[in-house]
Amino acid sequence: MKSGFLGDLVVLTLRDPAAALRILRSFELPMSVRWMALVLSVVLSTLLASLSLMLFPVEVQTAVSAVLAQPVTLALVQFVAMVVSALMMAQVGRLFGGQGNFADALLIVAWVELLLVGLQGLQLVLMMLVPATASMLSIIAFGLFLYLAVAMTKALHGFASTGKVVLGLVGSLFVLGFVLSLLAAAFGIVPEV
Repeated sequence: MKSGFLGDLVVLTLRDPAAALRILRSFELPMSVRWMALVLSVVLSTLLASLSLMLFPVEVQTAVSAVLAQPVTLALVQFVAMVVSALMMAQVGRLFGGQGNFADALLIVAWVELLLVGLQGLQLVLMMLVPATASMLSIIAFGLFLYLAVAMTKALHGFASTGKVVLGLVGSLFVLGFVLSLLAAAFGIVPEV
């Protein structure tokens, strides 16, 4: 692997997600490495979130935010959310005629999360230097996440229509939200009013 390759892959991911996915697939990484990449992204994200909370303490306002303020719980929630995201990316796409599989969806989720961890680190530095720009970077990170989720899902399954992928993503989020709200209600977890 050449020096600067990782930076080139990041730039390619932003410019042409389908080409970046072809390169990621060409590595033919075993499942164990894909899982390790996912765990690495979760650990780095949790470390940065914990460091951010130590540097900039926030008053805990709800029971959910109190639980997520615990690093181990936050890491578990992130890990489960990413695995569910990869499962949904693979399965919902296949329901609509896509050709992708869970292994590649897991690779995509891990790679996108690693990119977002880089932005999370930059945001932490900006919070210390220029606090006003940190919230703007959060908006950019969210937009980047949506762009990459749609573009990489489209590339994973070989879909031609970006609009249909967006509709599938939004519909999947609504269904997942509904199922999670039913599960939360079944366990007695209700939003605080």
